[in-house]
Amino acid sequence: MPRIIRVNMQTLEVKHQPVDKSYLRLGGRGLTSWIVSQEVPPTCHPLSEKNKLIIAPGLLSGTGVPLSNKLSIGAKSPMTGGIKESNVGGTTSFNLARLGIKAIILEGKPKDDALYVLHISSDKVSLLQANEYRECGNYELHQKLRERYGDKVSILSIGQAGEMRLLAASIASSDVKGHPSRHAARGGLGAVMGSKGIKAVITDKATSNQIEIKDKKTLQKLSKDLAQKLVQTKAGLTKYGTAQMVDTANALGGMASYNFHRGSFEQAELINAETLYRNITQRGGEPSVPCMPGCVVRCSNLYRDKNGRYLTSSLEYETIVLMGSNCGISDLDVIASLDYHCDDYGLDTIDTGNVIALMMEAGVLPFGDGGRALKLLQEVEKGSVMGRVVGSGASVVGKILGLDRVPVVKNQGMPAYDPRTFKGMGTTYATSPMGADHTAGPAIPGRGGLDPSKTYDLTDPRGQVELARDLQIIIAVCDAMGWCFFVGPDPNTMHLTAKLLNACYGWQVSFEDVVEMGRRILRWERDFNRSAGFTKAHDRLPAFMLEEKQPPSGRIFDVDQNEIENMFS
Repeated sequence: MPRIIRVNMQTLEVKHQPVDKSYLRLGGRGLTSWIVSQEVPPTCHPLSEKNKLIIAPGLLSGTGVPLSNKLSIGAKSPMTGGIKESNVGGTTSFNLARLGIKAIILEGKPKDDALYVLHISSDKVSLLQANEYRECGNYELHQKLRERYGDKVSILSIGQAGEMRLLAASIASSDVKGHPSRHAARGGLGAVMGSKGIKAVITDKATSNQIEIKDKKTLQKLSKDLAQKLVQTKAGLTKYGTAQMVDTANALGGMASYNFHRGSFEQAELINAETLYRNITQRGGEPSVPCMPGCVVRCSNLYRDKNGRYLTSSLEYETIVLMGSNCGISDLDVIASLDYHCDDYGLDTIDTGNVIALMMEAGVLPFGDGGRALKLLQEVEKGSVMGRVVGSGASVVGKILGLDRVPVVKNQGMPAYDPRTFKGMGTTYATSPMGADHTAGPAIPGRGGLDPSKTYDLTDPRGQVELARDLQIIIAVCDAMGWCFFVGPDPNTMHLTAKLLNACYGWQVSFEDVVEMGRRILRWERDFNRSAGFTKAHDRLPAFMLEEKQPPSGRIFDVDQNEIENMFS
């Protein structure tokens, strides 16, 4: 039977609870957001004992369905002040699901300043003091934990940023090669984990599967067909990864450059997918790596330096742009080094890339100076005042530096798609309960909504509210399943989701039931934020995006604000 592990960090008690009936049809983001909405006071301080950190595999995780092993982590965000779900690849979701663990709930705070690790095996859950790992970066920590617990374990952990409870702190997840390179990065959930005194959650490899599949034959057929379709249709992602968006966004004039002063970068060819692929293959890296069990798209990569030494895994569009063109940096080796240090310290590369660009705009260092950017980032490891500022996110840094052009929504740094060109993406940034988050409703070229007969021009303000709303509903479902959204955030995936759930659990859900699940998750999240003090005024982009014409396109963000404010009415 599935169970919930509840860990009280004040009393250091670990309890195994049967799954409440109301939780049985929830997983991933659906479960984390429901528990947060029911158990966390919306007005509590995010780093207090009243907040809770929820870790949950998706409803399809561990079943053998391709691309379904992402893990959801939820809490009240110290960065946005609202509800947060951040999902991540790696191996933890797969193993938790197969061990029959529906969720882990971390609550309370330790009475002292001790650090702990939570170790989960097939027959035991142990909370162990772990002060010897204090101030360890994620790479050193994962190596030590594997030496102690074995090479096959899955690890969630925080680096120095999480221990210091910095607002941009992430939670690292070990990938299929054991690197701490996948991150639940957005919203500062690493700070919440640090406030609970948890340095790492270690899960043993599941040696059996406790998920009881009701119709194995149908599930296997659906899974096989899906895998074949993904291999055929995602060949570009498999070869180049998300870096293939660099040339597309640059050509459209929507790639964040020089702290969003421009939408294109004159040296884009030095950081694009072809250059990345060439560097990787010539240096003995790996251009196509799965980020989780069951991933047939394999859009991650392993990047080596000029001497063939491991540098980072994986370099993706958001990091390449926000630590590259948005900072005027055109050297992939420098960008990879910045990415490595963010992974090691446990920092969100999106917010940190915005921070470095803001520092450049303020004259702390010049645009394009990768060496000084790296030194600035390394202050985080030292725990200096400057390091703590760098790790506190773009909104805080903008206030400290007295800047009025700060690309944030709900205090969360903006991803690499400029909303003045990608207007549907900008509408998602404005309205998502999570703050500026491209994965919440990824309106990039080729995406549509719930009505397959409709198409959208992403540079035209018309129809963007409908598109962003539909994509947010679809993505909420994907997150609840444990899907990577490269499965395809579209109506076909919603139909497939219903079939897979019926085969897995013997349910009788329809397309409409699945879509309603997405709507329901968004209602819970928006209701929580409303109770936390959010108003329609929080569903807005920064003023400069509405007023300042973006070179070279000359566009502004001109989606009607009244439509935006009534999106979910």
